Amino acid sequence: MAHKTKMSVFIVLISILVGYLSFSIYKNPFIGALVADQGTGQYVVTEFSSKSSWGNGRILVGDTILEVNGQPAKDFFTIKTYGLLERASSIVLNRVGEDGTPNIILLHVSNELSLNELMIQLISPLISVLLFSGLSLFVYQRKKGDPAAIQLILFFLSIGIAYLSSLSSGRADPIGRLTMTFAILMVPIFFLQFMTYYLDRYQEKMISRYSLGFFYTVVCIVLGLNICKIIFNYGSPSVISTLILIYFIGINIYIVLRLAQKFIAHRHGPLKSLFKLILIGHITGFFPFVFLFAVPQLFGISFLSPEIAAVFLLTIPIVYLYMFTTKQLFDIDFLINRVFYYASLSFLPTLVICLLTVLILNQNNQSWVKWCQLFLACYLLITLMLFLKEYADLKLRPRLNKDLHNFQGSLNRFSARISRVMKRSDLERVLEQEIYSVLPVKKVAFLEIDTDQLGELKLDESLADIRKSVIEAVRGSANHLMIGTVLNVERGICVIAGKKQSILHLMWLDVKGNRTKYNLDELAWLRTLANYSAIVYENLYLIESLVEELEVEFQKQKGADSSPWLLRLIFKLAEKERRKLASDLHDSALQDQLIWYRNLESAMLDHDMSPELHQNLVDIREGLLDVIHQIRETCNELRPPLLQEMGIVEALRGLFEQAQIRSNYVIDFQSDSFTADINDEQMLTIFRIVQELLRNAGKHAKASNIIITLEQKSDIWLTYKDDGIGLKLEDLNDSYQHMGLSGIKERVHSLEGAIHFRSEPGEGLEVQISLPLESASMDRESEEDTDGSNIAG
Repeated sequence: MAHKTKMSVFIVLISILVGYLSFSIYKNPFIGALVADQGTGQYVVTEFSSKSSWGNGRILVGDTILEVNGQPAKDFFTIKTYGLLERASSIVLNRVGEDGTPNIILLHVSNELSLNELMIQLISPLISVLLFSGLSLFVYQRKKGDPAAIQLILFFLSIGIAYLSSLSSGRADPIGRLTMTFAILMVPIFFLQFMTYYLDRYQEKMISRYSLGFFYTVVCIVLGLNICKIIFNYGSPSVISTLILIYFIGINIYIVLRLAQKFIAHRHGPLKSLFKLILIGHITGFFPFVFLFAVPQLFGISFLSPEIAAVFLLTIPIVYLYMFTTKQLFDIDFLINRVFYYASLSFLPTLVICLLTVLILNQNNQSWVKWCQLFLACYLLITLMLFLKEYADLKLRPRLNKDLHNFQGSLNRFSARISRVMKRSDLERVLEQEIYSVLPVKKVAFLEIDTDQLGELKLDESLADIRKSVIEAVRGSANHLMIGTVLNVERGICVIAGKKQSILHLMWLDVKGNRTKYNLDELAWLRTLANYSAIVYENLYLIESLVEELEVEFQKQKGADSSPWLLRLIFKLAEKERRKLASDLHDSALQDQLIWYRNLESAMLDHDMSPELHQNLVDIREGLLDVIHQIRETCNELRPPLLQEMGIVEALRGLFEQAQIRSNYVIDFQSDSFTADINDEQMLTIFRIVQELLRNAGKHAKASNIIITLEQKSDIWLTYKDDGIGLKLEDLNDSYQHMGLSGIKERVHSLEGAIHFRSEPGEGLEVQISLPLESASMDRESEEDTDGSNIAG
């Protein structure tokens, strides 16, 4: 209750003060005459403070003021105290004519302001007071218990009241003078105290107690001089005005230096944008008033009227209100770069337009001809400038804005990395790493949302505070949920990176570490990432569908035939993995074995050793040779050497030579009539089938003689016959778990061929295989990626 009472009393006092100052301005026109005692007790008009004042033109410089409001001039308060002729309703003056005769003139001062004077001198200041009062009320409601809020409110009100009271002070009203002096002296102090409380949350210090005490002392001294002047008429008004100007200039320079010092100290930290925004806002607001009005006023000149200079002060509360109430600041660096870039581009066309305007308007043509010429010149120049801007955007803008290189490099890097992504978790990890490397963001998360069941959305505990805002953002944009759409949420933003029917994949980005909002370039970069990701999400969904189909195929009951395309895919993948494994063995294990073999031979030749040690090393060397031979054989089996170069017939002959060295059977190979130009896939399938049949003959059939025939008829015919122990046909296990005879059957089935087995126990095994005969030019699938590079991972 006490707090509300204090606030009510404060509001009433402010209202009374504003009412009095407004009444003082309205009832007392601004005369603007400065008078001085000539030493004889007579007060003569020396100059006018403004050309737009009531007295300018009605009263002349050199006129002697005799009476004001029926009082002698020397006894009138405003003349006696301030040397100003103000607050007068009637004036009696002595004016010397051209012939040297004195003329007594009576002037009645009208107390009615013109519409222009009313707007500039009363309505505009009152609007500013109401604006600052509204901002103060807004701050009070939002941050009622924050001590920084109280100082910001006082800062706002002091600016508004200083603006209003300056017009009353110009009319030599004593209360207006005291109010203006106090308000204008306290504006920078309230700002310093606001910044002190505000920066406490960042463990930063704006001003020391001793410096603040010094400024308060100066305020007390100047106010004391003002009071002494009003009550005792002691002191010089010009000295007091000069002290106020010097104080105001000095404290604002001190503030700017302190802000610049803070900015330099944090130019590489998260508070960089905060101090840059404060510094720019303070300079924008106070620079015109200080350096275009206050400083020149010390030297008796003025570049800008105080009314116009005070308008720039309105930018200050806007900056600090935004800074104090918002959670995220706009990116000041982004804005400055844009302003600098476009200001540079606009300089030359502005200069040319001005020159053309001068040249065209100085011609003796008719006025409408001049305007047509000016229109055509400006139209052509702007059109040319737009063409040049495209070149500038391509060449100059990246040099001025280094972030553009960063974003472009990131997109190139990201597009290269997602080409190897095979899982959704991998894509999200790549996205997360890319965002962390480019943006100063605190946290990134990925949300999967079903728009048909928003009420059942579940998030991690760390994201519980944004759940409600995410649901509201999705519902609010229900008709605009496209890839790349940015949704503003309670903390940070969400970007739609994937979509499938009612399922949305969102990237959530926390607020940036420097407390700035995401600028246009960053949002455009995020949208591009989202578009790239959406393509990958779609591909992953296709892969998932394919995997589901494969699982269905694999789960078929025994005896059911698998699809040829599925078998073909499986064998292709298997062959690619074999080639990769063979390459790895050849380039790593085999080369290492050869190096150790050579090192061992060198050691045996270069060093003397005992016969026993020498024999042991010989055994080791022979063992290494065996390992090397085995690795080479394994590589040849995994990746048949020169299969495409030699053709299937020669490749099989090479296979038979190696197989007969390792085994006890004899192979009779008949292929004289085979001249078919088969494709690589058929060639590899025939080779693998024969390879598996020979492996079966050596391990299980115990055959001594093998006859293999490769013929070309309407189809490709491959016939195998051995004299082994044979088997029962019902023992063939039609399963992918064993790559035996059942695996041969699947290979044939993958190429839509036919296979027949004939065998009885003790009577050997006969296999007849037919494959459709296709020209090699009809199918080059196997040539598209011989090294398996098109398989992700």
